[in-house]
Amino acid sequence: MNLSAWLAHIATVHPCAMELGLERVRTVAEKMGLARPAPFVFTIAGTNGKGSTLAAIEAILLGSGLRTGSYMSPHLERYNERIRLGGIECEDEAICAALAEVEQARDGVSLSYFEFSTLAALNVFAGERLDALLLEVGLGGRLDAVNIIDADVALITNIELDHQEWLGGNRELIGAEKAGILRPGAPLIYCDVDPPASVTKRAGELGAPVYRHGSDFGASIDTRKWSWWGRNADGEVQIGGLEKPGLPLASMSAALQAVHLSPLPLSEKGIRGVQLKAGLPGRLESCRDRAGGLPVLLDVSHNPAAARLLSDRIAEFRTGREPRGKVAAVLAALADKDIEGMAAALSAQVDVWYIAEVEDSRGMAAAELRLRLTRSLPGAAISAADSVASAYRQAVDSGSDLVVVTGSFHTVAAVRPLTTAGGSPGH
Repeated sequence: MNLSAWLAHIATVHPCAMELGLERVRTVAEKMGLARPAPFVFTIAGTNGKGSTLAAIEAILLGSGLRTGSYMSPHLERYNERIRLGGIECEDEAICAALAEVEQARDGVSLSYFEFSTLAALNVFAGERLDALLLEVGLGGRLDAVNIIDADVALITNIELDHQEWLGGNRELIGAEKAGILRPGAPLIYCDVDPPASVTKRAGELGAPVYRHGSDFGASIDTRKWSWWGRNADGEVQIGGLEKPGLPLASMSAALQAVHLSPLPLSEKGIRGVQLKAGLPGRLESCRDRAGGLPVLLDVSHNPAAARLLSDRIAEFRTGREPRGKVAAVLAALADKDIEGMAAALSAQVDVWYIAEVEDSRGMAAAELRLRLTRSLPGAAISAADSVASAYRQAVDSGSDLVVVTGSFHTVAAVRPLTTAGGSPGH
């Protein structure tokens, strides 16, 4: 079977699309001998910024001449984005071979799409001579399939309200789930300033040292340069004169702390090299419209916390412009998302909204999206389209100075092929 056929198959193996739990996936992993695919493992959980933080760690290690395996989800345009070797997407042939081995090894054990994918990725990594493995948690942490692998350094980017139906209705409950990636004695990097008590409590129970942003590590920025401070096994470390990265500064700062807690050999090139300027597709990604060259900002934000970061980036674009520049937002989201919270975060920076429904069974209908936006933002200019691509084209033709595309991975995936690489809207 080709990759498309395999993906169609693994989507039908399990009776439900998602089921948290480790018993089934661990049974198959043990049979395949996948307990330790690399000598050092970074595992990253959190509400927002997981992919950017993983990409930052990957860039530092690759720049230092190390061999990495990276597993991320979901993908934006191609399934291959989920599995990277040395920063390069895995080829179809290798993925198909790994999926076939999982199919043979499961011997009737029912696996979800994500579990099947995770085992295939681990199988790919096990066949390589890696220096480090980077794992992004799909949902939660404690019961997520990647948690069958023990982390040597665990990172939790932040904890906000999202996926409450699976993880719990408040930050303490969600924090307890995400803290499930911790291991005895292995350091935890908390990439925000305020961890829930459930996280620090679990770390204390396991004897896992906690490194917090703002107290144990952090960053300061001055015009286009920034400095980092943190700790390694010998004490305090300071690095100055760094070029402003394409990835969020919080992700880069956490990544530097993570690699400094590992025994992996780092190089000046790895820390200061051009690799750090690389962004991540669909995460605060600056592009231009392929047809007319209009600046476009793509971001997969789908909760209020992420929308606040996006709002800050839009504000950078508007700084120094007189008038500030007109901003059009293309918005489409899944039905379970906090549209009101996202709208509140973006309202000060968006002049006109173009909305649609994503092509997914879980998508929020455009009529429902319009109703909720209207209630949240009385008097806002809102226009609905029959597809995300159509909403985007209307936004491009609206006379705006910047088009922002957000709300979900599906939304960005529908628009990204219509754009080309461009300069940062913030500069």
